[in-house]
Amino acid sequence: MTFPAHPHPDEVLIDPHSHSKYSDGLSTPRRMFLHAKRRGLRGLVITDHDTVKHWEESLEAARHSRMATALGVEVSTAQGHMLAFFESTANARSVARALKLDQGVIHYLDADSVIRRVRDLGGVLVVPHPFGPFYPMGSRYLDKVDGIEEYNSWIFQDTRRYRNAFDYAKKYKIAALGGSDSHYPYTVGFGATAVPVDTDFNKPDWFLQCILHRKTRPIVQQRQVHRRINFIKSTVSIPLNMRYNVKFFRSKWQNYWRQNYRELLQRGLFKGPQEDEPLLSKTTHEDGSQK
Repeated sequence: MTFPAHPHPDEVLIDPHSHSKYSDGLSTPRRMFLHAKRRGLRGLVITDHDTVKHWEESLEAARHSRMATALGVEVSTAQGHMLAFFESTANARSVARALKLDQGVIHYLDADSVIRRVRDLGGVLVVPHPFGPFYPMGSRYLDKVDGIEEYNSWIFQDTRRYRNAFDYAKKYKIAALGGSDSHYPYTVGFGATAVPVDTDFNKPDWFLQCILHRKTRPIVQQRQVHRRINFIKSTVSIPLNMRYNVKFFRSKWQNYWRQNYRELLQRGLFKGPQEDEPLLSKTTHEDGSQK
């Protein structure tokens, strides 16, 4: 298929999936926003893993760079990763308490519980890289969420095992998004989402409304040379985030695998990914870094 590479004249681009130093990124929110602006993006959302500590600095960086943003977090559920988005006036403490974030460990709530809690907080949910190598959720919850990341620029090869998810939004009648999943400034915007140019970015819930009304479209901006440079940089970033990775795997063992190990064995979840749904456990054993 032909990947969508350009926005329409009545669209502007945002990057709704990126990371900063507050989880496993290598830069500050301010630098991420500056690079997003230089790349010509209208907005950027930082979605650090299992924390809301980046929210205040992200809002300040957006104001400083005169860019649009929303509040986001990538939640590690027991079944895989899930993006939760909130309006810019959301209370960080309430969100952290409800989702058990920033407590020193990662709790790995059940995906259904995360969906229910985010809904109660007025947020929306998007499944990122559903068939990629980074703790994928597969298609199991696409009938319960508001959107899917059809394109993720961290997935370097769109293979049968690790692939993007074009056309899945149409199948499940949810919003289609694209994101860079960038962990350093250089790759911001390699994957992006097109939204209407007449969107009122001053409204605190502008991004949530775009998702709920399915006014989003994935855009592929990176070229082959970018993919190669991105791959080299990603291998360098792993040792720089060792502290976060140690906390990730310690929490994984203490709060999920240790408690559910026998049940997982009985259910056959260590046998490897199926054709349509790569499994979280297989990827976790093979990949040594948090994505």
